[in-house]
Amino acid sequence: MMEKFRRGLSALRGKTAAFLRAKGYYIALTACIAVVGAAAAVAFLPAEEEEAPSPAPSDAPVAYSNDERLAEALKTPAPAARPSPTPAPTPMPDFTAAPERTRAPQRTKASPPVRGEIIWGYAVDSLLYSRTLDQWMTHPGVDVAATKGTAVHAVFAGTVERVYSHDAFGVTVEIASRDGITAQYANLAAEPPLREGAKVNAGDTVGTVGDTAVSECGEKSHLHFGLYVNGESADPQEYVLFDKSLE
Repeated sequence: MMEKFRRGLSALRGKTAAFLRAKGYYIALTACIAVVGAAAAVAFLPAEEEEAPSPAPSDAPVAYSNDERLAEALKTPAPAARPSPTPAPTPMPDFTAAPERTRAPQRTKASPPVRGEIIWGYAVDSLLYSRTLDQWMTHPGVDVAATKGTAVHAVFAGTVERVYSHDAFGVTVEIASRDGITAQYANLAAEPPLREGAKVNAGDTVGTVGDTAVSECGEKSHLHFGLYVNGESADPQEYVLFDKSLE
């Protein structure tokens, strides 16, 4: 029995040796590959971070403050922070509002050539009825009621340009001022005291009220007074303050 066992064990050893001789190269190669793979895995694995050592408890004595102000400060609540004020919005200018117009300075009106009521007004864009001529007509001036012989005074200072007899308005004196205004005094008495080229001041006597105006002889005694601004007829009531103007 023992002999048979020995023979079987010897046969097994022989087969194992033969297998190792035939397959030993491959087994060794497989083992080498396994070792190399394990080494590479270990090399590329992330290193574990070392935990920082916890500080050891210190036996040093703890210092405490005996200042009572510190305790009071801890009891007192911190003041609440004040909110920053919100700046008021700047009002935007109203660009839609129309700009205010600059008013021209008002002219100071001059004193009238004679004191009296205007009995016939200024009319160049309309017609007035003339009782003397019994017709409708324009009237480039105003007629100021005044008694015959009443002194007529210069409204503006200036130079006497003309002294003549007008077919409709009678004896006439024209005085030109420096600002382009020419004053016309008509229906004067004959022989006025002024001559052409004479210098006059405001208030100087130009002549006296007469009855030389043929076209207005049917009206009350009056002075015919006209104004021309830069050669154009103008309403005398815009430049002269009469005692009573027609509305």
